[in-house]
Amino acid sequence: MTFWRLPRRASERGIHSVNRCIVTILLLISLVLAACSEPPTPEPAPAPSPFPQRIISVVPSATEMLFAFGIADRIVAVGDYDEFPPEVRTKARVGGLLNPNIEAIINLKPDFVVTYGSQDALRERMKELGIQIYPLTHGNIDETLKSIVELGSAVGAEEKAKQIEQRIRSTFDDIRVHAPAHHPKVLLVHSRGVGTLGAFYSVGKRAFQNELIEIAGGVNIFGNVDKEVMEPSIESIMELKPEVIIETLPSNMKDNEAEQRKQDWSKLAKLPAVKNKRIYVIAEDYLLVPGPRLDLTARKFAEVIGENGK
Repeated sequence: MTFWRLPRRASERGIHSVNRCIVTILLLISLVLAACSEPPTPEPAPAPSPFPQRIISVVPSATEMLFAFGIADRIVAVGDYDEFPPEVRTKARVGGLLNPNIEAIINLKPDFVVTYGSQDALRERMKELGIQIYPLTHGNIDETLKSIVELGSAVGAEEKAKQIEQRIRSTFDDIRVHAPAHHPKVLLVHSRGVGTLGAFYSVGKRAFQNELIEIAGGVNIFGNVDKEVMEPSIESIMELKPEVIIETLPSNMKDNEAEQRKQDWSKLAKLPAVKNKRIYVIAEDYLLVPGPRLDLTARKFAEVIGENGK
């Protein structure tokens, strides 16, 4: 029996034609559905941060605080004399406490500037431009710890600031427990020229070091002087008879300078500190900075005050 069939090519053309029709119909359906559906909702823009993003500090202690908070990426400039942490070297410099470069600060377009209490001109200029400021002033230990928390809150790092405060207070508590039974009289010295016992500075009861000496178990011989910094006379030192002398220096002390400085004090041979060889020359910047390394200063004072005194 013979069957009639379409030619092969005609059959293939028919199949392709049907396929094209199906594809066309599906495309039309998708276009209709797309036209009827609502346009996609665009992603909302991220809300601006309520905390400052371009921060400048010309106060060394505040600069240390800001870096300790872990917000180095938001710090655009620091003071000329800021040395810690080492990352400050990557930041622009805008003058110091006595000579802030106001125009350079403005050109950096900050939204938050830490000023020192005495920088009236800088503070007023920032206010005129509507730039937020934090006027830091150095004070006693409690005031310094309060400033750490307040500054942390202002820049969005309150939790980290509170952790630093708690760490410092815990260190103080531990040092008090292990303080020597005898409380030696302590003379703290800074800014003395090597080779002479001429002009130099010590601290009174308003200085944060005065409290740290007490925490470490010592007694500041000028703790009854109602000043932060003072320039004592050799006569007053001889009269008060310090049992421990702590001389502070920047960390870049030259070789053999410590021995030379100890030798300078030998001219005052009658002092108990000299007779008992309890003169300590410490080259650490943090000894003069009331900031997040207060606990290191307290431990260093405790180390030398407690030596031979327990």
